Amino acid sequence: MKRRERILAAIEHRKVDKIPIGFDISGEAKEKVLAYFGAKELGELYEKAGIEGFSVWDWPSAQPRYVGPRREGITEYDRPMAYGCWGKICEEIYPLKSLDTYRFPKVEDFDFSHLKEELTEIRQKDMTTASGHAGCGWLHHVQMRSYDNVFYDVIDDDFMEEYMGRNREFYLAYFNALFENAGGMIDVIRADEDVGGQESMLLSPDLWRKWYKPLWKEVFDIAKKHGAKVWMHSCGYCYPIVNDFIEIGVDILNPVPPYVRDSESKKMKSEFGARLAFDGGVDQINVISLGTPEDVKKEVKRAMDDLSPDSGYIVGPSQVFMPKTPVENIIAFFKACLDYSVK
Repeated sequence: MKRRERILAAIEHRKVDKIPIGFDISGEAKEKVLAYFGAKELGELYEKAGIEGFSVWDWPSAQPRYVGPRREGITEYDRPMAYGCWGKICEEIYPLKSLDTYRFPKVEDFDFSHLKEELTEIRQKDMTTASGHAGCGWLHHVQMRSYDNVFYDVIDDDFMEEYMGRNREFYLAYFNALFENAGGMIDVIRADEDVGGQESMLLSPDLWRKWYKPLWKEVFDIAKKHGAKVWMHSCGYCYPIVNDFIEIGVDILNPVPPYVRDSESKKMKSEFGARLAFDGGVDQINVISLGTPEDVKKEVKRAMDDLSPDSGYIVGPSQVFMPKTPVENIIAFFKACLDYSVK
């Protein structure tokens, strides 16, 4: 089974010869891991060690280029749909002070001309392709307005109807253009919706359904029309709306943190595993960051035992590998994944 085939088979709950591995890593930890396996870049880890490296953000991703007006305080536009084109930097810049003065991005602000070529090159490396960062919900709202404002916004119907309407105008045009220019080469789109802390959601499920769910569905409908899978990141408490995620088209839920209430692996697999694939599940906070390599090995096996039956699982950490994560634990993670992955 080849790499791309294996990853897509796992997402689609088809039988795989081994459980694929997914992760994101940066900084000093990334350099040390590459050196350990004798790889020059992340794409080489598969050839060197058999590590797929499924990601929707790093090297298997191709994004349109932002060519619109520069935003105040923003110097990097390499991930334009995440921050640059909006002028936001989470917890540093909240750009939307007033709907009357803020300039929402426009589809004309993006250059899509290179997209198909870059995605084709990724496919030729036997990797799933990712594009089109989708952040049109609660988390995006927080990053635009700050927590100080969003809790008032969501009970102001006039504001929310105007705000979500302007988001809708942009996002639907953007995703239609994205897929029209990608030539059928996008396997997965990334979506982010951090709606909770460790114990509860930050807003009521009903408010989330009222204001954010409809636009998410419209965006995901465009992706589905073009044959793309939807990968949803929600790293806090989201249990009350997991069925909603499934209803609007989410295929893969990340990162399944076992330390968050109602996100225990067995519970998630039992309740949602027939309709949803999982990416993550290995305790990053308590084990990979704080444990020993032997602890990591045991934790990897636990997550695989809980989440891999009947496929539908990409093994990975329950959050990205941070730069100061002990490298010996990251290497232990990879070795355990490879040791236990054959089905």
